[in-house]
Amino acid sequence: MSEIRGASRRLAAGVAATVVVATGLTAVMASPAAAVSRSAIVSTAQSELGNGTRNHESPMGSGCNYYTGFFRPWKPSAGCPSSGGVQWRDSDWCADFAKYVWRKAGVKYADIPEGSGGVLTGWAASFKNYGTKYGTWHTRGSGYTPQPGDAVVFDWDQSGDIDHVGIVKSANGTTVYTIEGNSGDRVQDNSYSRSNVDIVGYSAPVNGSSDPEPPQEGRDSPGYYNPADGTFHLRNTLDDGASNSAWDTGLETIPNAVILTGDWNGDGSDSTGYYNPTDGTFHLRNPLGEGSSSYGWDTGLETIPNAVVLTGDWNGDGKDSTGYYNPADGTFHLRNTLDEGGSNHAWDTALETIPGVVILTGDWNGDGKDSVGYFNPADGTYHLRDTLDDGGSNYAWDTELETDVPGAVIVTGDWNGDGKDSVGYYDRRDGTYHLRNALSDGGSDYAWGTALESVPGAVILTGDWNGA
Repeated sequence: MSEIRGASRRLAAGVAATVVVATGLTAVMASPAAAVSRSAIVSTAQSELGNGTRNHESPMGSGCNYYTGFFRPWKPSAGCPSSGGVQWRDSDWCADFAKYVWRKAGVKYADIPEGSGGVLTGWAASFKNYGTKYGTWHTRGSGYTPQPGDAVVFDWDQSGDIDHVGIVKSANGTTVYTIEGNSGDRVQDNSYSRSNVDIVGYSAPVNGSSDPEPPQEGRDSPGYYNPADGTFHLRNTLDDGASNSAWDTGLETIPNAVILTGDWNGDGSDSTGYYNPTDGTFHLRNPLGEGSSSYGWDTGLETIPNAVVLTGDWNGDGKDSTGYYNPADGTFHLRNTLDEGGSNHAWDTALETIPGVVILTGDWNGDGKDSVGYFNPADGTYHLRDTLDDGGSNYAWDTELETDVPGAVIVTGDWNGDGKDSVGYYDRRDGTYHLRNALSDGGSDYAWGTALESVPGAVILTGDWNGA
């Protein structure tokens, strides 16, 4: 099954090795300052605790660990394994683990590398330095109640030197519960009396919030399709939790069905559909749920090997329609109506020369019309254009996704309801989402962990499922 990355009131689909995202018209509404959910931090730590492939040193007692390898490639690697595109490294690693959790959950400033102005390093003391610099430091004796997602730092011999750091899972009036790296050579659950003299204090994440953001008009949120059983699972908010909409289909019986989402009728809510690459037919439905197609038509696309199916609002009429990218010759072919016929927009590019190029669509400038772009997985660069033609990028920036997150599932959508689509990614290795509001490199505005890594081949979707 192809991976699909979706966006607002629309979605797109890709076939073969190419990934696609599509988007559509969204309403404009201002959003509050983004905050990272504390539950996302804890969920990320829990995910690492349960990840048997890297929640311990290998060999045990060797110091070889995944988290140091992720951040500090200058550390020794002799005798250490590799996994997930990361060469493990030998070092004390409690701080590397805590930094990894904060970074994956989207904590502000946790993604700035040491040596490039980042406060957080491979030293446990850097977490106290973080809290001191950004005004979130609380000593053990201050009366502060530790919150989920805080970093707790320890001085085992009360010498004045910080020796260890962990992530706060929860706390009550007497006890703090933690998840820690390099605890007995592994990631481990622990608990301490809040009066324990080994605890120096707590640093809170700068943008940490225990309160989920309220739904806003025009905001996209995630979901997924399970190709093993043909079920859809969609959620209305940018966080982990139960599906707001879920239903079963018979699509698992259609080999390589390409899942599509979009606002087919212009009612402000995205819904779903599929393209059958075996016979070149489209099948789209207006309401969320199992049932007959609201729109269906036949094409000759089955004769184009690996055609990348796209959806988006190409003419700004508030309704999504379809199109395709031909990876054999780098051409785009888009149509304004939901039926068979000639292309309303077509142009040639040189994208066929970029191996594995990930085609993206979205309304990058908020003019109400979707256009295209691409992500280059070889160098981690984005290239987006505002108009439906060949030409230079209106937005382009470099990331480290090609090394930090091999095989990242690129997603697009209007995360904050400002009427403009932006980007993000889903990490299949640990089931985490990382979304950013601006078309530039930088930290995540929204991040949270899920258990989706346990669903093989899950097709990642985004859209405005409730029109709110």
